Amino acid sequence: MSSIQNNPNLIVRYLQKPATEFTKGDLIRYIEEREIEMLNFRYVAEDGKLKTINFMVTSPDELDMVLSTGERVDGSSIFSYLEPNSSDLYLVPRYKTAFLNPFAEVPSVDLLCSFYTPDGEPLESSPENILKKAKKQFYKETSMSLKMMGELEYYVMSPSHEAYESSENGYHGAEPFTLYEKLRVEAIKLIARCGGMVRFGHAEGGRFNYHGKYYEQHEIEFSPVDPEDASDQLVIAKWILRMLGKKYNVNVTFIPKVSLNQPGSGMHFHFLAEQAGHNMMIENGELTSTALKMIAGVLDMAPALTSFANTTPISYIRILPGQRAAHHICWGKQNRSTLVRVPLGWNNKQPLGALLNQQEAEQVNYAFRQTIEYRGSDGSTNPYLFSAALIVAFMNGLSDTEAIKKSDKYLCESNLFLKDGQQEQPYKQLPMSCFESAEMLESHRHFFEEDQVFPKSIINHTILKLRSFNDKELIENFRTYGENQELLALIDEYLHYM
Repeated sequence: MSSIQNNPNLIVRYLQKPATEFTKGDLIRYIEEREIEMLNFRYVAEDGKLKTINFMVTSPDELDMVLSTGERVDGSSIFSYLEPNSSDLYLVPRYKTAFLNPFAEVPSVDLLCSFYTPDGEPLESSPENILKKAKKQFYKETSMSLKMMGELEYYVMSPSHEAYESSENGYHGAEPFTLYEKLRVEAIKLIARCGGMVRFGHAEGGRFNYHGKYYEQHEIEFSPVDPEDASDQLVIAKWILRMLGKKYNVNVTFIPKVSLNQPGSGMHFHFLAEQAGHNMMIENGELTSTALKMIAGVLDMAPALTSFANTTPISYIRILPGQRAAHHICWGKQNRSTLVRVPLGWNNKQPLGALLNQQEAEQVNYAFRQTIEYRGSDGSTNPYLFSAALIVAFMNGLSDTEAIKKSDKYLCESNLFLKDGQQEQPYKQLPMSCFESAEMLESHRHFFEEDQVFPKSIINHTILKLRSFNDKELIENFRTYGENQELLALIDEYLHYM
């Protein structure tokens, strides 16, 4: 059976062509022949949530017009840094993102959109366009293309369950010892139907009762794809999980921390660079100079990257020392306590499944699967902006003649999750508050603004936003005194902020 015939995206299957080849005519044909009644334009606003405009499909001409020209919107209500006196924008659909809405009672096709100015130019400050500019600049400088993917961790919250008082690690737990496997499985199915390239999902380590609620942690991991597609699938996945939370009468939250000394939720990003279809991260089972330079670039800029990776005060509670989240600026091979990790790869020439099952198999090179993982980001991340920031860091490393030496200096082989005082570490640490993160962005802003990837307005806005939290003393208070009523209030405030 071909990949098209077996594709979970119902529009792909109906049209018998990949989503990247969708045309306006294809979508009109699908909408007319499948008797679709509603067209929804979706976009990600400044708050990182998926917004929507609903169009009733009333006539072929109207449908053709809106798909061709988009719709005008009030940009100042979407992005606070745009002035109301000149904020009209065009919202234009990206045809390849079309999917059949799995929750709509009225048959509906949804599309993600991009922003354009009255002059017909991409809005320089919109997150999806900043990522597009970063990707183009990376290719221009290196002749390499990038792939990225996210690991999306989340908690399902429900009333306390006496049967689940055990604080044992819930990692890869299965029914009947986990309550919300069905929700996760349904989410995976629906994300795939909406175009997401899901690899797998599983229960994560967090599972506990706390202040009258039961918390159960899960994770969904995606496949490496084009950076723009990787961000698209993350925002759609978060929307689907929240919609399923509503269906199951539970809360789904991507908040970085729900309790001190309980596992926090990250949104780790994996990346790799390719040239002519060849993975440039690894050669003959060893990391290449390209990989080492990209790692060094990320670690050099790690303090400033928190401005896009950790955007709320609760983010910095997750990376406090002792909370078992990466906060030392270093990297390691298969070391989950480091900020950047090189995951276990597939370097065996013969597949292990064939060896285990005593079957002959052709020698296949699975090195294309090797990625490098950034473990510091969390659910407060706007994936478009953070992916763009990572790409800036890659370019910084690749252009640095001292990057290989720096990668040696940053390498860590020890366990960094030991308690304070058990082991001294030579590595610098990430900022410990939004306020400190803003200071780091200010000192590194020239890297982001170079080649006009990040507009000055976005850097200014990000710095002001981070400083506005005024959280330097707040985070130090939790570090010194531990959990208190103020933390509970903070968790309630940010439970659905992201």
